[in-house]
Amino acid sequence: MTEATAGVPRTRLSCASSLVIINPAASRTRDPATLAALTERVEVVLLERDGARPELAETASGEAVRPLVAEAVQRGVSSVIAVGGDGTVRAIAASLADTRIPLGIIPAGTGNQVAAVMGIPRSPLAAVEALATAQPRSIDLGTATVRSGDEASEAVFVIGCGAGFDAQLMTATSSSLKRRLGPAAYFVRAVTLVAHLTAVPCRITVDGDVLVTEATAVLIGNMGQLVPGRVDLRLPLDPTDGLLDLIVVGASNAWAGIRGLADQLRRTQLGASADGRSVRLRGQRIAVEPEADMPLEIDGDPAGRGALEAAIRPRAMQLLVPAE
Repeated sequence: MTEATAGVPRTRLSCASSLVIINPAASRTRDPATLAALTERVEVVLLERDGARPELAETASGEAVRPLVAEAVQRGVSSVIAVGGDGTVRAIAASLADTRIPLGIIPAGTGNQVAAVMGIPRSPLAAVEALATAQPRSIDLGTATVRSGDEASEAVFVIGCGAGFDAQLMTATSSSLKRRLGPAAYFVRAVTLVAHLTAVPCRITVDGDVLVTEATAVLIGNMGQLVPGRVDLRLPLDPTDGLLDLIVVGASNAWAGIRGLADQLRRTQLGASADGRSVRLRGQRIAVEPEADMPLEIDGDPAGRGALEAAIRPRAMQLLVPAE
């Protein structure tokens, strides 16, 4: 049974049950009939797996997730299942970090990067079936600190964070466009943005080593693929290596941007390109200090403007992945 307390749904949990948090605004759960069928199957699979009926909570608010998960942790829930996109996954992961309680994913958003990287089926119904025998796997998380003037804010990330073009693209891609086109919405918006590329002088520090360069896009990644489930980097991001990957591309026009992207796609080693415009490094702590404020993003969500620092949290999260 779910109660509403101060506008936040609260769920009573039995000790052996799972908590299922559903984002009804996610692109694949908006249709009531689809959501009903998915929910029914989730209940059956988790009842068979846990020996206890799962508790369900619906919320599209990341802020509402924290009290739900906190209560679940206190009651000894067996797992927390996210039915939504990467934003829902991040909100739950932030509260489950270091608890050893595993997170399961039923991908229902636009990108679903985490599910794609970790081999979780793209079909929501197939992902539900995979939960029956899924096993926990330890993965790294990251902590991002955004500094703007004298103010600083901190957030957990699962995929990564970044400054520049990537953040601008995330902000410019509307929810309505993502609903209509899915992941292709980002490519459509990118075409209109590349005509206005700029490179900002940046001081980037990786574990104490300083890199001074001009950057159009700075990505700090824990995991991720260029096109989720379809196009990966030849030098992939490993969410279990205890390191963050730094990707920097400096470009002032579309052709330079294409060259930088091509370099990142085909490179198999760390370092810089011959012209120094494309860089790939790894470290445990990475700071980005632009001379002019750059737009920022954390796991695809806009995070204001300013400087950015990220640190790795090795093996901080248990994620349920399909049994091999």
